[in-house]
Amino acid sequence: VTLLAYVALGVALGYMWKSSSTTSKRQPGSAWVLAVTFTFKEESDLNYFLETWKDVIKDCRENEPFLLHYEIGRLESDPLKLHMLERYDRKDDYLEKHKIGVEFLKARPKLKVLQDEGKLSIEGYSYQELGRGFV
Repeated sequence: VTLLAYVALGVALGYMWKSSSTTSKRQPGSAWVLAVTFTFKEESDLNYFLETWKDVIKDCRENEPFLLHYEIGRLESDPLKLHMLERYDRKDDYLEKHKIGVEFLKARPKLKVLQDEGKLSIEGYSYQELGRGFV
């Protein structure tokens, strides 16, 4: 039975590898990713952020073709935490283009006020994809 389980697992993994490698068009390992967690003290501040960030999202969608993925989610374990995942073609696209976007520059100071007032904390990390998966 154990040998049969290993064989079945091998077949399943082989099928998954083959199907994912033929359907994905991205270049593995080429994206730079930024993951950010926003922790709010009050629901009203979280909602203010979501409303404020609408224009940033619209601007990114329309003017940043190097931005591959830009999504905000709410943590199931803590409804006052939002998690943002950003995927860029290159780290330099984030540093030299995204961070100087018109709407980003308008909205970011509003977050800074919340931070300075102790209503928001922001933590994050970044990484270079290794190409050991698929999108």
